[in-house]
Amino acid sequence: MPNALQNFCTMPPSTYRWKSGTQAITALSSNNPKWTIQIEPSFHEGANNLEELVPFEECIQLFSTESSVAHAPEYLLLTHNGRSFNIVVDPTKLNHGLHFYEVYGIDCKAPWRGPLFRIPITITKPLAPLGQPPLISISDLSFSPGHIERRFVAVPIGATWAEATVRTAGFDTARRFFIDAVQICPLKRPIKWESVVNFSSPSLKSFLIPVKGGLTMELAVAQFWSSGIGSHETTHFDFEIAFHGIDIIRETVMLDGSEASARIEAKSLLGSEKLVPSASLTKIKTSYRPVDSNLSVLTPNRDKLPSGKQILGLTLTYKFKLDEGAEIKPRVPLLNNRIYDTKFESQFYTISDSNKRIYAFGDVYPKYVKIPKGEYTLQIYTRHESVQLLEKMKQLVLFLERKLDKKEHIHLSFFSQPDGHFIGNGTFKSSVLVPGGAEAFYVGAPSREKLPKSSSTGSVLLGSISYGTVSFGSSKDEQKNRQSPVSYQISYLIPPVKVDDDKGKEIPIFTKSITERLKDEVRDTKIRFLSGLRRDTEEERLEWKELCTSLKEEYPKYTPLLAKILESLVTGGGDEDKIAHKKEIVAVANEVIDSVDKDELAKYFSVKLDPDDEEAEKIKKKMEIARDQLAEALYRKGLALANIEISEAKQVSGEEQPPTRSGQLDDFEENFKELKKWVDVKSIKYGMLLVVWERRNQRLGTALKSSFLRFDSG
Repeated sequence: MPNALQNFCTMPPSTYRWKSGTQAITALSSNNPKWTIQIEPSFHEGANNLEELVPFEECIQLFSTESSVAHAPEYLLLTHNGRSFNIVVDPTKLNHGLHFYEVYGIDCKAPWRGPLFRIPITITKPLAPLGQPPLISISDLSFSPGHIERRFVAVPIGATWAEATVRTAGFDTARRFFIDAVQICPLKRPIKWESVVNFSSPSLKSFLIPVKGGLTMELAVAQFWSSGIGSHETTHFDFEIAFHGIDIIRETVMLDGSEASARIEAKSLLGSEKLVPSASLTKIKTSYRPVDSNLSVLTPNRDKLPSGKQILGLTLTYKFKLDEGAEIKPRVPLLNNRIYDTKFESQFYTISDSNKRIYAFGDVYPKYVKIPKGEYTLQIYTRHESVQLLEKMKQLVLFLERKLDKKEHIHLSFFSQPDGHFIGNGTFKSSVLVPGGAEAFYVGAPSREKLPKSSSTGSVLLGSISYGTVSFGSSKDEQKNRQSPVSYQISYLIPPVKVDDDKGKEIPIFTKSITERLKDEVRDTKIRFLSGLRRDTEEERLEWKELCTSLKEEYPKYTPLLAKILESLVTGGGDEDKIAHKKEIVAVANEVIDSVDKDELAKYFSVKLDPDDEEAEKIKKKMEIARDQLAEALYRKGLALANIEISEAKQVSGEEQPPTRSGQLDDFEENFKELKKWVDVKSIKYGMLLVVWERRNQRLGTALKSSFLRFDSG
């Protein structure tokens, strides 16, 4: 600030801040509330303590825009370390609605400077419902296009839902209204409800609004700006809200997987309510740990904080398998649904299949996505500047929520006794709650036969539970079927499957000796080492082939080794001689096919196994791997044979020609026939070979259709 201006002022230049917020006075404010306000002057950074801060003293006169509502002291002597004073707010004489006032301070020696600080005071005085059940009527509201009416309502303690009835009259053309209800909850997201209502003629409509007792609700009604714009008639609007509630002592119900039932206590504080509990389990939640984590330093040019700290990125990889198509949603409770109060910068996830096709992606708000059966990879990406925090997240638990089919939904039963579900009597259907009275009942665990077949031990079944019914409706049947709009979460932990004593005695903990297990580990390590070798140069390819020959001699007809060699040949490219490379693929594929006992495989898959047999599950997994390796070898062999035919035909004719089938059953046809025994050749994975087979049989239209289906599917 220039010296001339400093000399002109009667005090050193400073600004002010006060420790106070905008206050909302609700229906609970029966006495005159007193608020303490702290005023602190803020000096510039170069202010001298002895010359400016210590001698600072200013006389401030306080004014109120409405002294009968907001009363403050007349004067305030402000020093450099601040000063506090009290404001008494009296809302008792105010009308219902929103009111705004200010208390501001003026320099006594220089009033021309205007207010040095302002303290805003916001008062919301809601309408209080009366009667039993509590009822509010807002009548004779007039609406024109674009007009908004806003009311504040004191939701009574004990209310959980409101039944609103709207009556319209006085218009001759269709009208459209927006109705919005909001409640601000401490440390939680606001409770919001909104609806768009169309009236083709004067009529009556009803709505259900979830509410939280003890909090003020803002109700806004607006006529759409283009609704009724060609008519001079105003819309007359009557609004009636009746509050209902069933208070539950235990809102979230958790069934721990045992045979014990869960006790629930319900009571009504507002009026007589019909208690009709209903609960169903509609989703299953499975937990996963990451199979891989990658912590990396991001680019210093873009990903660096102003303080100089470098931002780091963490990528977590999860694997999961779906036995059938389903709607799923990934959830990470530490990160999801948190933006402004989270310590981490960004969140991003992707879901892809084995072919790297992206099926879904999302951020802090995950959504359900429908994906087909198969094996999938889910990657979660987040950022932070602290290595220690990201290191703690390397084993972050992921929950995968899957919607159950309607036929798999589990409807739970209620009982009046703790052992009712176990004995089979004492079913609880409904009851009438009197004001202030309580009712206790029990919810039983689902039977083992009702659990989804794909559920595993430790998974959690999720659903909702509600307790009341609405009181309005055009018929008794409609009233009976309409449940309360308020529901709570209920969950069931899936317990371990039953143990067969005979099978448990026959199967030892370790079926192999330490020496045998050590040999298996050495063999698997060699195979992993083989798959990681580079084959960019001729010398590296020669060394790789020598190692393959050595391992095949050491572990003859070991299918995983041969499958890994085939995979390396397919993905790693080949020599300049394309035909020789394809013939090498055919040779290795034949070795894989010969190493699989196809008779034993066919015999196994023709028998239906017990899903609760753990040992059978292990054998099933082993057999499925062998089948997949056999199918992959047949698939790669078929493609290689087709490529050999095309290359040889090109050498003879000088131009590339599509393969055609000869009169006799050749190697390609025999191979394709064998593949059809084990897999569905019309699936996406084997679509390329199906196209080649259709072209060889001169079915070009079908081949083109198969190509389109393959590309449309990814």
